[in-house]
Amino acid sequence: MTRRTNFTEILAVLSCFVVLTTSVVAQDLRVFRRGGGGDPESLDPHKLLSAFESTIMTDMFVALATTSPADDAVPGSAESWAISDDGLTYTFNMRDGMLWSDGTPLDAYDFLYTFRRQLDPATASRTAEYFTPIVNAEAVLKSKMPVESLGVEALDADTLVIRLAYPAPYLMDILAIDARPVSKRVVEQYGTEWTRPENMVVNGPFKLAEWTPGSHVKLVKNDYFYDAENVQLDVVYHIPSEDMNTAFRRFQSEELNALVFFPPNQLSVIQETMPESLRVTPGLTTELYLFNTKRPPFDDVRVRRALSMAIDRETLVNRVLRTGEAPAYSYIPSTVRNYKTRPKADFASLSMNDRRVEARRLLAEAGFGPDNPLIVPLRYNTQDLQARQAAAIGAMWQQVGAQTELFNTERKMLAADRMNNNFSVARYLHVAGNYEPASFIQFLQSDLTSRNFTQYDSKEFNDLFLKAWHSNDPDERARLTYDAETQALKDHPMIPLYFYSGRRLVRPNISGWVDNSRGVYPTRWLAFRE
Repeated sequence: MTRRTNFTEILAVLSCFVVLTTSVVAQDLRVFRRGGGGDPESLDPHKLLSAFESTIMTDMFVALATTSPADDAVPGSAESWAISDDGLTYTFNMRDGMLWSDGTPLDAYDFLYTFRRQLDPATASRTAEYFTPIVNAEAVLKSKMPVESLGVEALDADTLVIRLAYPAPYLMDILAIDARPVSKRVVEQYGTEWTRPENMVVNGPFKLAEWTPGSHVKLVKNDYFYDAENVQLDVVYHIPSEDMNTAFRRFQSEELNALVFFPPNQLSVIQETMPESLRVTPGLTTELYLFNTKRPPFDDVRVRRALSMAIDRETLVNRVLRTGEAPAYSYIPSTVRNYKTRPKADFASLSMNDRRVEARRLLAEAGFGPDNPLIVPLRYNTQDLQARQAAAIGAMWQQVGAQTELFNTERKMLAADRMNNNFSVARYLHVAGNYEPASFIQFLQSDLTSRNFTQYDSKEFNDLFLKAWHSNDPDERARLTYDAETQALKDHPMIPLYFYSGRRLVRPNISGWVDNSRGVYPTRWLAFRE
């Protein structure tokens, strides 16, 4: 009996020791929780869809370049690079001794495989078109040439060369975010299962530990990362938070350290109770309503112009949104670089009364009126803010005799409908991948992109845009981009509503979070203040 009692006591002591030790370890771990958008569709870096997915990818993968805390391109997997005078040849010198998260070597040949995989039509990468300036990239994407013909070459394990068909001054911005490397060995061994936590290898500051759809993506520090000694956090939770009110309550209860958006109607509460956490930053983003320009009656520019004129953008941003957005009468935001002069829609200076009068005239000319009202089927994603925005704009359209049919749907479904041209009018938040003004309207060009959701096809716009796109002179690019944007504004393939401001909440004990327009905040740079 005594022996059994002693053994029980020993077990109890050991159990307490294990609990206490586990608690100490858990307390010592530096855990960061980020609230983002909807659930990731994929953790394959070549198949990402949203900015939320891109943030997760940035934590797990480091491309040839990477971003500084202020979102400048700095050395990543390549320790240096050289660009030829004509802007057509980029030579990258890889870091010595790089390793994947399983300890196997990583070199220039992995990046050669990465570019070929990303531009292979079979991959169906949504970011492949960013690399169309690369020699033969357009032909590869259209299955007219094999991926081996792509203008990317590994001279040896330490040197990668990218050759362009025309200059792309914005390329380093792209290479700091996209072209994230993947392991040929792992992808070919596991196929579509390669992104499972037990299979996935990465080269970034964090690696995948768990992915529970609807709950979280858990990342843990990657000890094989080349700069691991300067990574201050041990665990990162990316938590999907599509419902803004739920996400805000989680931030209030200190379940989240950072939140990428919050309900606009909570702004006054935030300013009063947690002003030190508030971050409102002009974004590299425009809120748009897209027209399917091939679907009647929205194939008529008079209809499109009338609906754009009827929207009171000032009322929209000041009364409905109330979080620092600026009314948009053009497509390209002021936060791009080398684009000081921007065009505006020619009705911007008119009073709302004059604009409504002209909108009614245009609709009547197009055959619509009291006996035959224009019906506008408007698709938007399920979210309280978007519902209020759609209702407000529907009321504005009603004032010029148009009736709105509202269709709300889940974010992924809306994205699929846009991609498949299954809409008449649809909401779209256009987030730029870089600071180049021309790239912001690239998705209106009919040949360079698969994301021409509007099916807009204007010879005048295409010619102007391609001249801008192929120029290596910054001033000429800006002038031609201005002309191309002016043409698009005349044709109204989409309605610019406002220039988005990033609305973020970041706890004041977090260091390394530097506001920037692209909204790129790699967890690598973050830390808890002592």
